[in-house]
Amino acid sequence: MCGKAESDTSKLVCDHIRPHRGRDGLFWDRANLQCLCKSCHDGEKQRQEKRQGFTAKFW
Repeated sequence: MCGKAESDTSKLVCDHIRPHRGRDGLFWDRANLQCLCKSCHDGEKQRQEKRQGFTAKFW
């Protein structure tokens, strides 16, 4: 999201592109995964999901 390259993988988070909300198919789908820095994951990604209403419903 931020475009930064991070060589220290401990600072990266494996993120689900589409929220899985307990759906095993989406949870394990490798095409549904992306690598984000912790700051983007905990900040911008969570704000996007809240704006789009993904916190309370399934895809």
